[in-house]
Amino acid sequence: MWHRGKWGAIAALGALCLTPALATQCQIERSHPIAVTVKDMQPLVWARINGKPARFIVDTGAFWSMISPAARAEYHLFATDAMPYVRIGGVNGSTAVEFATVRRFEFLGVQFRNAKFFVGGNAFGSGAVGVLGGSVLRLWDLELDFSRGLMRFIKTEHCGGVPLAYWAQGRAAHIGVVRLQPSSARHPYLIGHARVNGKRLRVLFDTGATRSVLTVAAAQRAGITPSSPGVKRLGRVGGGIGRQWINTWVAPIAKFQIADEVIEHTHVMVSAIHMSGLRVGMILGEDFFLSNHVLISSRRRRLYFTYNGGPIFAIGHRYLIQRGSAAPVVVNPGLQPQAGGPPSRPGPARARSAAALHARASALMRRGMALMSDGQYDRALAYLNRACRLEPKDAKYRLRRGIVYRAMRQPAKALANFSAAIALQPDLYAAHLARAQLLLGWKHAPPGSAAQARTDINIVALLAPNESEAGLTVGNLYTRIGQYAAAIRAIKLWIYYHRRDVLLPVAWNSLCWARAAGDIGLHRALRDCNRARARLPHSAAILDSRGLVYLRLGEFARAIASYDAALALAPKLATSLYGRGLAELDSHKVAAGRADLATAVEIDPGVTNRFARMHLAP
Repeated sequence: MWHRGKWGAIAALGALCLTPALATQCQIERSHPIAVTVKDMQPLVWARINGKPARFIVDTGAFWSMISPAARAEYHLFATDAMPYVRIGGVNGSTAVEFATVRRFEFLGVQFRNAKFFVGGNAFGSGAVGVLGGSVLRLWDLELDFSRGLMRFIKTEHCGGVPLAYWAQGRAAHIGVVRLQPSSARHPYLIGHARVNGKRLRVLFDTGATRSVLTVAAAQRAGITPSSPGVKRLGRVGGGIGRQWINTWVAPIAKFQIADEVIEHTHVMVSAIHMSGLRVGMILGEDFFLSNHVLISSRRRRLYFTYNGGPIFAIGHRYLIQRGSAAPVVVNPGLQPQAGGPPSRPGPARARSAAALHARASALMRRGMALMSDGQYDRALAYLNRACRLEPKDAKYRLRRGIVYRAMRQPAKALANFSAAIALQPDLYAAHLARAQLLLGWKHAPPGSAAQARTDINIVALLAPNESEAGLTVGNLYTRIGQYAAAIRAIKLWIYYHRRDVLLPVAWNSLCWARAAGDIGLHRALRDCNRARARLPHSAAILDSRGLVYLRLGEFARAIASYDAALALAPKLATSLYGRGLAELDSHKVAAGRADLATAVEIDPGVTNRFARMHLAP
């Protein structure tokens, strides 16, 4: 599928000399910049599948490129006869996959015939249909500057031992160098070494991982356990290639070191992930790549990086900020962040061509989205404001600026931007979905918001492809506005196209709740809840849904038992308190019932209306 001979067709390359002294020796050729949009901590690029646009995640941790089963249905792809069924391992277990053949796969203007992709795994999120892995990314050296929304392929000649971080030459920027482990077609992973609390461990460089994470075993070697001081449990999370839900914590670490970059007093995620034989103790994910400008040289087996600024481990940074603690401290004096802030204001728009304006606005938007992913909302907004001024009629820029305002908890400004995006492009269903979510979650929404949200949800259901990952969200929104039959249809459709997804138990629980709330097929609802609970036995939400089913069935003792189990896990779950109160009243436990109802209303004043929409009242 992929071979080095394609380099000449990728792009017109220009030679870049590192320094005058090396002009006759080291030459670095770079492809034209490849636009990368970071959304929800995932680096996204565009390609084409049989002529149709397709969004992919740049995933250095994947040894082969992959698309989801839903994407295979959307693009009408079929399994190839060769190797129709295999099982592959990765982070958090393994999964069964097939091979599918794309007759015409186009990336960077180059068309590849009969390209092979794995089909399997979970939905990838962020609108991505799949990942571009080692079958694409390892053909040449790779420069990743995600904080500025770009990447490049790199070729070098006669460079010897010269550090390849060309952007830092002649500057005071410090260049970190990590030696990578030997790789092969059977073991193509980017593995180096780092230290946590002085303990040396193997690390996997994985842009497909949204957050850096330490394994439980590596954390224990570094003196960190779930009961250590300052460790907070996040709960069970799903992700990676498998379908398991795994326990995860946020833990303080005294010192993290990679090459000669040292960070003291930060936090990282610790998770009981399975590494499928890679024997690595830590994954350095997208938060690391957003904070550093990186060049990966597979031929040299080196990874070069310079620090861009911002928190190295974004999840730890935000976790600390929410609790008023100090931010992580970078203590290596050689590490100075590169200049930030929006670039200087360009000249009058009339002096620039439309293509130049579009390119400039796109670059500003990508920079803003990267900063937003890193939690730097004010800086992100500055870039997106510039992009909107340059391209006032582009709906996507308004949508993304609205997403930043929503993250900043400024709902009125977010609403104005979502509405402006819809006015510019009425069929942009992502904007309708964002507006509906905002209106339904806004306590002080303007008059008519409920009707507007209902209209937006209907539009999304009409415009979004059947295979879309938005289907589950649409189903949950229909449940929220009391349209239970529509919710059931949307959730069942999502399940049909995502039958091996890690979110399947979440979808089963949503289906169980929708059936119970609408009093539609209660025995099927109980089956859905039991399926979900088999995968997630300690989920308060699933026990809460099952309690509602038993309440509908008139089995009040079972309802109370299920609600008791939910409240043991989540003592302030208002729906369980209210449901238990109703079951207790029907069981002639009047004092206990009234107490539970009062406590539920005190926690969530809207819970009474929520049950009233289900025609359930004391």
